[in-house]
Amino acid sequence: GRRCAQNSMNGSHSLPLDPVVDFSALPRAALERLAGHYGVEASRRCELPELAMAVRDAFAREAVDEEQVMLSLLQRERREAKQASSEVHHKRAREMTAKTTARSSHSGTHRSIETTPRKKARGMTYGDMISFALRQLPGRRGTLEEIYGVMESKFGAQLNTELEAGPRQVPVWKASVRKIINLNGERFHRSSTEAGGHSIFELAKGQV
Repeated sequence: GRRCAQNSMNGSHSLPLDPVVDFSALPRAALERLAGHYGVEASRRCELPELAMAVRDAFAREAVDEEQVMLSLLQRERREAKQASSEVHHKRAREMTAKTTARSSHSGTHRSIETTPRKKARGMTYGDMISFALRQLPGRRGTLEEIYGVMESKFGAQLNTELEAGPRQVPVWKASVRKIINLNGERFHRSSTEAGGHSIFELAKGQV
């Protein structure tokens, strides 16, 4: 029958008895590329062993370095495999970037919706808390300890409970309140001293 692969080149070199390259070990795609390079007309229905034999015959007629040819072929195979791997990597990187951008955009929009309508209220000062405490006490007056008590019950989470440096080890907020109420006479008035020696404070006139 007619051969499914034949060489269209008329080589002038004698055919070696035993080429060192085992073409039957190559994949079909590589054999088809070699067939095209050497001018071998190969049918798609050609069996792999016959295609390998036709390529081997064409290869043997070439006056070339067999090792160099095979090295070039392997290098080409590696380049194609590397290119395919690189394309897959870049595709995955683009997909990850797109997902990250979408998540960031959604998160930013959600955060903007949550925070935009709100305005942070101004926190109460220790002076405001002292005024509040005095209004809660009987007769709107009281000692420092009584003022401390009201402030702790109403504003405990806002007070600086760290201890002051020094031998007294007083909480920072109590030291601040003592200083504010004693130095701010226009707002807080020392009205009298009780039997135990504790000063009585009240809101100064004009303070509601």
